[in-house]
Amino acid sequence: MEAFRVLVLNQSYEPINVCGAKRAIKMSLLGKAEVVESGEFEIRSETSQLFLPSVIRLKKYVYLKIRKKKVPFSKKNVLKRDQFTCQYCGSSNGEMTLDHIFPRSKGGKSTWKNVVCSCRVCNAKKGNRLPEEVGMILISKPTQPVFPLIGGFGKSSVIFSTEKWTKYF
Repeated sequence: MEAFRVLVLNQSYEPINVCGAKRAIKMSLLGKAEVVESGEFEIRSETSQLFLPSVIRLKKYVYLKIRKKKVPFSKKNVLKRDQFTCQYCGSSNGEMTLDHIFPRSKGGKSTWKNVVCSCRVCNAKKGNRLPEEVGMILISKPTQPVFPLIGGFGKSSVIFSTEKWTKYF
């Protein structure tokens, strides 16, 4: 049962921690927390049954300072940020590459704000020119993603886990 992780929300619905299912069930049965989202797995006893919680909310407010973690720049993270979609034509078919908006040959750097996901066709069409020179427009402005870091450092640090958690970040 400890393999199941549960998102812990503060009383104000801010994510503050991640704990095991056993601890989450204890906290809800003792009245310290309420279950906000249930998982798919069911626990049964002779007299009762309940679904494993996926998200719980504390009944008392806990004062914490939530840290933000900057995501390291890499090809994999740029593709994730842009959801494997070409930022020029919107295509998500085929192999994606990275494109420097301001080309490296003209002094452009490999930074979050200068690199986007691009399909091979658009990348070849743009070449060593600025998008405006070729009549291409970016679908969205590139930014550096920042994700909340929950639970401190080391193994307990979690960035994301399930789809049910995403709406709380």
